[in-house]
Amino acid sequence: WLAVRLDSVSSVEGWGGGLRSRRCLLKLQPCGRQVFVRSPDAAATEDLLENVRLAVRDTRWREGSYEAASMGGLQRILGERAVKQQATEQTLDVALADLDSLRRHAVEAAAAAKQVVAQLSQRSAGDGKDDGSGVKQLLEEFGLLQSDGSAIACGGQQEADVVADVSKVCMAALEKKGNLGTLLAHDVFCLVNRSRGTALVSPDEVMSALRTCTAPGSSLRLRTLGPGGAIAVSLARTSDDELDSQLLALAEAGPLSAFELGQKLKLTAAEARYLLHDAEARAVLVRDDAPECVFFHRNFFEDF
Repeated sequence: WLAVRLDSVSSVEGWGGGLRSRRCLLKLQPCGRQVFVRSPDAAATEDLLENVRLAVRDTRWREGSYEAASMGGLQRILGERAVKQQATEQTLDVALADLDSLRRHAVEAAAAAKQVVAQLSQRSAGDGKDDGSGVKQLLEEFGLLQSDGSAIACGGQQEADVVADVSKVCMAALEKKGNLGTLLAHDVFCLVNRSRGTALVSPDEVMSALRTCTAPGSSLRLRTLGPGGAIAVSLARTSDDELDSQLLALAEAGPLSAFELGQKLKLTAAEARYLLHDAEARAVLVRDDAPECVFFHRNFFEDF
């Protein structure tokens, strides 16, 4: 092995050839000595000669060492880490600012809500009405208030209490609607909870109570309306023939829509629509999808 410092090499020349083997001649400074480097492979000697010439001529090895380059790489990594840390801190600052703004807005919203409640309470006191006047009016419209103004539901927590409340609410509301009235299951759920006050029940409890109230021989009947299979409850004494005859009488007067039927029978538009689709499924009425509305007519095909 031979180790020579590049800064001590003054020149590099090729020496020999022909009868002599090709060699790489290194002239050293300041001593002036000459060093011959020989290899059995001439191609390897030429490659060494070319590489040493480039190194001595360009002197790039003077710009730094391995240690300096590695320090530069470490500084770059540390700089990138510092940039990421700064970006993280900025993101956290923005998030904390948003949280603080949200907290302040929440406090302001709570204060505004309290102010609205106070104003409504003062207005109700001035009018001589309590805060539950809207609920009482709803219960009164559906016949769910007793003569003393209290709700017909008892509000018990036992299963029998829930069944009794559901039965009372359905019977009272349907009697108020008339023989052709129906109540959709979600309307029953809302009316029962309004009547029970704070003793709320779940949709599953209401459906279980409805199935119990509509058992064979009871005063209520559970039925499925329309192509969508909406669940509704009606009085057991209500028959499809009676409903069909009344719908036919209304359809004879002119095209019948869900809005018109709801007004005439005091039903909601959804209930009326389900009744019309149910009558269509029994081939009592036929549907006309007009541009302005969906109308139902008497099924004249039964006349032929």
